[in-house]
Amino acid sequence: MHRLTILSLAATLAAGTLPAAAAPLPRANVVLPSALAVDLAANTVTLPLYRGTARGKTVWYVKTDVSDQTVAKAQGLLYSPALASVGDGAQVVSGDASSFAFTGGVDFAPERVLTAGADGAPTVAKPGSVGDADYSPFVHQKGSNVIYNAPIVASGDHPSDIAHHTDTLDRVVAIDTSDPKRARVALVLARGFTNNRPIAYISTDASDAGPAAIERSTYAPHLAKAGHGAAIPIYVFFNGNTGAQGQGIPFAALTGKLTADASAANAASLGSPLNIQATFPTANNGPSGYSPLWDVSPAAWTAAALKGGKAHRLGDIDAVDDAAKAGLVTAPDGKPFGAAPIVVNCPVVAFATTRP
Repeated sequence: MHRLTILSLAATLAAGTLPAAAAPLPRANVVLPSALAVDLAANTVTLPLYRGTARGKTVWYVKTDVSDQTVAKAQGLLYSPALASVGDGAQVVSGDASSFAFTGGVDFAPERVLTAGADGAPTVAKPGSVGDADYSPFVHQKGSNVIYNAPIVASGDHPSDIAHHTDTLDRVVAIDTSDPKRARVALVLARGFTNNRPIAYISTDASDAGPAAIERSTYAPHLAKAGHGAAIPIYVFFNGNTGAQGQGIPFAALTGKLTADASAANAASLGSPLNIQATFPTANNGPSGYSPLWDVSPAAWTAAALKGGKAHRLGDIDAVDDAAKAGLVTAPDGKPFGAAPIVVNCPVVAFATTRP
């Protein structure tokens, strides 16, 4: 297993090179085998980067999950049998796993725009990267039923814009493609919970433009075609407590610089809505219900819950379900709480203290 060591976090980030493990997470807490470094203090994960093409142009992608256990072990990926059900949500690629030729690609040129009101609720949300009609992070080679999670995170022969992200994903804070065989990329982590345990993951793609803008991920409309058997629930609060033990999109906007562009300078201070995921990979990376593809269930505390001080941070989907049954949580529009027709690609990276 390759490890990445760089001496000065502040200096290297300022230079735009790959981040040091200033407070490296114990390897036992890292569930993505191919992760080169995970640093919760710096709020980054460093991953191997692969050079490929999309419509004849150079792109760079990471690999995180695969539907085949043998391939997962051989390539250091998370095993997710659920991905076999992604169906039409995948795109066909050619080439081998270290140099995919994608059918569809990503345009990183758009400017990410996310503004929020005084209460932290987003008022404008425009994603900074957009996949074309054929793009999906989920891919399979022609004639093969093995599904990889291989999101494109940069484009061009030498992508380097980590300030305005015109050729990189908005989560990228450092990238090194000087040696394609040892290319690396550092991405800002997202934080959340599974079974009341703090976890870290990356958010790379969404089937809806709004969540893509909020998550600094790629808007990939093709993902809407994914089979429901491949996705599992993720709960996202659209309101709630915005204090020290807050949660939700307004909380992240008011306390975690959600509207700011990610950069080397601010990566450690970028917060998350603290979404709640349903499952987590097993300790031995064996068969499980884990999937990187998540069905979004938007949640909102009722006015009565907010007024009565009952809105508080939750870390388990059962607790949210119980709050909904008690009439404290609904969908943001006041309708019954449940899944929306939105999926997001959020591969798990690590757990903070205790495995969920």
